[in-house]
Formats: sequence, structure tokens, C-alpha cells
Amino acid sequence: MALRLMVEGCREKVRAFVDFLNISHQWRFYKRTRLSIGGNELRIDYFFDENPYVKPSISTRKVSKLSITSERGKEIGIILLDAEVIEMGNGVTYIRGKNFDIFASGKGKEVENAD
Repeated sequence: MALRLMVEGCREKVRAFVDFLNISHQWRFYKRTRLSIGGNELRIDYFFDENPYVKPSISTRKVSKLSITSERGKEIGIILLDAEVIEMGNGVTYIRGKNFDIFASGKGKEVENAD
């Protein structure tokens, strides 16, 4: 079922608010009616629903922190998106998820030896 949004007020503020809404790709706006109320007043009605083609944002994804402790007591932390933990049996646990390095160049360059 579609949602209906009515925005009414000062013409400049209504336009600024509608422009802000149009930035979001999560929603699909498919019907709009405009009504000038008089003077500097404007009313806009929108019908919209969720856009089925948008990938979920990071705020809607499951974030988990995996902590591994070495035999020497050093702890390593890894942040994973959409982590899955699967008990394989015989004391083996399989953990799968996505991790992103914001500092990685993504080009896969080899490091040359400077010696």
C-alpha cells in the first residue's frame, strides 16, 4: 500500500523540503499534485512507496564485532556486516561476513621492496 504525504507552507520551504526528499533513493515518488494556496503558500501531495531496486544502506544492515584472542592474550577485533555464525560440529565454528577497509585503494598494487 502506498503512503501519502502532504506538505503545506511557505513556497520556498516546501520546495526545499521536497528537494530533500527526492535525494533519498529509498523511496519512489510516483504521483504529485501541486496547489497554490495564495500569496506565498503552496501545498504538495505525494504518493510514494519503497523503491524495490535500492540496495540496503549500512544503517539497515546487521553489524557484528568479532573478537579473537591469541594464545598470548592479544585480542584482535574485526567488524563484519551481515555476519553468519555456523556451528560445524567437533568444536569448529564457521563465521562469514563482509569487512571493508576504507583505506584500501582497491587497485591491488604490489608493494615494491625499497632495499
